[in-house]
Amino acid sequence: MQNDLIYSIIKDLTKTDIKYVVCGGIACVIHGVERATYDLDIYADLYEENLKKIIEISKKYDLMPRIPEPIENLINEEKRKEWIEKKGALVFTLVSKTSPLQIDLFLKYPIKFSELYKNSEKVKIDDFEFLISSPEDLLKAKNEIEEKRDKDLLDIKELKKIIETRRKK
Repeated sequence: MQNDLIYSIIKDLTKTDIKYVVCGGIACVIHGVERATYDLDIYADLYEENLKKIIEISKKYDLMPRIPEPIENLINEEKRKEWIEKKGALVFTLVSKTSPLQIDLFLKYPIKFSELYKNSEKVKIDDFEFLISSPEDLLKAKNEIEEKRDKDLLDIKELKKIIETRRKK
């Protein structure tokens, strides 16, 4: 069920023409890293129309902000700056009322959106395509994490192998 929900959300994000890139654990898994994840990490272009579409999809799936802020505050650039500067927030997390799924929408990322988007790779599933972060950009982002968890260290090790294997081909 969890994978179906992630699939449905990615499909809706794509079919709604939201400009975004899947990064984090899901992108690692698609590239071949063996691990489980219950969250969908996305880095979206943070312009108003894009964010309004993300908010609509969040409402469709009954996803709620983890913090006590209305989801509509995502549109407010000053609010986003405040979350980053005063709260140290890197992501705006949306949680499901009915499953362990959460969506982490990056507010701040170690790679500019335009660069991540340009370097991203297309993945086709069924009748739609979406973008995932390249292994190189995933590795760069993972290396920027100050307090790495065990799964981050494993991702780094596996991503290095994937990159090296690709270079040899």
